[in-house]
Amino acid sequence: MTDNPHIRNPHLPGDDFFWEGNQIGVLLIHGLTATTAEIRPLAENLHQAGYTVAGPLLPGHGTHPDDLNRATWGMWVEKVKQTYESLLAHCQRVFVGGQSTGALLSLELARQHPEIPGLLIFAPAIKINGIWRAHILWPFIKHYNKPNKPDDLLWKGYYVNPVKAVAELHKLQRHIQRNLPSVTQPLVVFTGEFDQTIAPDSAQILLKGVRSMDKRHINMPASGHLIILDKEIDRVTEFVLDFIQARS
Repeated sequence: MTDNPHIRNPHLPGDDFFWEGNQIGVLLIHGLTATTAEIRPLAENLHQAGYTVAGPLLPGHGTHPDDLNRATWGMWVEKVKQTYESLLAHCQRVFVGGQSTGALLSLELARQHPEIPGLLIFAPAIKINGIWRAHILWPFIKHYNKPNKPDDLLWKGYYVNPVKAVAELHKLQRHIQRNLPSVTQPLVVFTGEFDQTIAPDSAQILLKGVRSMDKRHINMPASGHLIILDKEIDRVTEFVLDFIQARS
């Protein structure tokens, strides 16, 4: 939609995309309340490098905040799995990555599919201080306003946080935390020095919990939560390309 009053930057492309390239695929997953506009800069860079790249629009996103309140984290996982299977039909191997909530969905997919060769984790929303309150609030309020994102970031998504959806994210967090030892793939975790969304120890919780032998944490000194939309995207792309090429 180009005139949706519930969405910031409705003119930006934010739907599902599938861009065919070589036999190595990359699945990228956006975060809560966002759209695929959030992951497109990195996706475009990877496609230009020759890779087949896809990004699903998660259920409840890109329409109306009430739709997101009706979605469950299981629905998000199912959409991600469908996109992964579509990529496998075109590719020999598929790397998986995600931003924030998308990072948790990447971990869940990796737990279910040990053949995934590597994970690209951006600002993992594995711990958000106070998120448990959503379970108390959602019977009484449907959504609440969230801080404005920097105007220079081409982010497309809801102006508000749907409270029931935040409660679903909390359920997903607890599920992922319990199952981190099931994740064994190589992974790289990116965090932003100025991230005010996730808890400061989120990356360490993830890195200590997984059983991956090949794991690395990269902190981007000039970025916030939206790492793959921020000013260091070119440097992030270099790290990502090195990670994929070394494991392809």
